[in-house]
Amino acid sequence: MVFRLSTLGGRKGLRNLQFIIVPGIVIGIIGGILLFFAAYNYYPQKNVNINLNGKCYEFLDEAYQKYQDLVAIREKELFKMQIESLDGSNRLVPITFSGSGAEVENTIAELDINVTEMQTLGDQNTQVDRMIVKGVVSKALLQQILNNISENTTGALMDSMPKIGILPNAGISASESAKISDNIDQFMTSGLKKIVLEENGVMGTECRSTIIYND
Repeated sequence: MVFRLSTLGGRKGLRNLQFIIVPGIVIGIIGGILLFFAAYNYYPQKNVNINLNGKCYEFLDEAYQKYQDLVAIREKELFKMQIESLDGSNRLVPITFSGSGAEVENTIAELDINVTEMQTLGDQNTQVDRMIVKGVVSKALLQQILNNISENTTGALMDSMPKIGILPNAGISASESAKISDNIDQFMTSGLKKIVLEENGVMGTECRSTIIYND
């Protein structure tokens, strides 16, 4: 699982605190995924630093490509688990997604998203055409998007689809949020261990990652 800092106090206090911060952890995962894709499109890197069970690795070349694939699958699995946890078929769900100005405009029009907030990344000096949008959609629409993602798994088609994340909401309980967070942690830890064991493009290095994956 991912290492997180804890505070002093009784088990009950820690349990209550966990239920409070878990939705934040889940949205942190979503935000990290969105920013990963946003940054990669404009400032493509060719390596990533991973802290796995206290040992750090640099993923290059083949290992880095496998890491990118793992992140993409994590995005889909997170999306799937959140939709499955939502109660009520007619529920309106708060979401977030990113894209260029044109991509955002097309996504809003095609999916009939009720936009509640829009943020532009960068300015004319940085020349980054990227936006992060928050809005509200129906659960039925989210299920339709998930079905499209599941049916089209090739790189080109996956890249053309909106990368939508579900924000914390009353439709997903604290216990369900905790379960989702644990499952995503286990998924990532298992996938990273597999990449390390295959060794191709993996180098031992100093620790720079702020996220620590532990069994």
